[in-house]
Amino acid sequence: MVPRRVWDLFSNRVVPWWVALRTPWGISHAWLDKSHRKNVDTSINGHEWPVPIPEDANLDLVRIEMLNLGAEYAWLDVLCLRQEGGQNENLRAGEWMLDVPNIGNAYVKEKVVCYFNGLGRPLERGFDSDSARSWFKRTWTLQETSDNWMIGGDAGDELLNEEVRERLESQLVSVERAGRATLEVVRWLSLLQDRTSEKDVDKVAALTYFLAFDGDPTSTIAPAYSEQESAEDAWTALVKVIRGSHRSEMLFLYHEPGPKKNAWRPSWQQ
Repeated sequence: MVPRRVWDLFSNRVVPWWVALRTPWGISHAWLDKSHRKNVDTSINGHEWPVPIPEDANLDLVRIEMLNLGAEYAWLDVLCLRQEGGQNENLRAGEWMLDVPNIGNAYVKEKVVCYFNGLGRPLERGFDSDSARSWFKRTWTLQETSDNWMIGGDAGDELLNEEVRERLESQLVSVERAGRATLEVVRWLSLLQDRTSEKDVDKVAALTYFLAFDGDPTSTIAPAYSEQESAEDAWTALVKVIRGSHRSEMLFLYHEPGPKKNAWRPSWQQ
């Protein structure tokens, strides 16, 4: 499944994905702390929900940069995935059930523009690539890793750009190795171990994209997402649909039994 909406950069409005005449680009970005964000009411998304962006960012400038890079359509989470607030907040939980498991599909077919210092912000020296809010430390950006990427907010600092390129290339190699590993579940879990997320269940949701039934993240068998669900319950649901080889890994290779009736595999806490 493809995401629900896409940003039409020419008309500057959010439209259904099927309207796009060309494959949309992906926009990936670091999320700043709430204290450094503002909510913007914009006609781009039909004023459906307030759009959270860095307090010094401007969506018009993001649009101009994307157009200059050659994009006609783009997927940007704050515009295309219903956010908190707005008059139809009651629709968000239902949309997220389907939309969140499919976010990774927005980053696989076209270029991905990465704003490592926050959406719409220039890449400048001083940004902390190892902070809990860093693009390289967030759970969701793992599925946004692409070998067809560009730096967003490129300020022309070649030394800094090279540093970022090396860091991203290292992450890309890790992702590719995890996908080919014999102990695939262990590899993916190790990649997520040091990453941060707003909710524990988000890490399980990120795993769903990589470990979905038959390795197909578009499969309708992939569990729906609920931000109210515990990580343990989400993990149990995921284990039921992953490939048999993945379950065998946990049965034969994990060093201790899980709790109670699921003794054959580790709990999420383990």
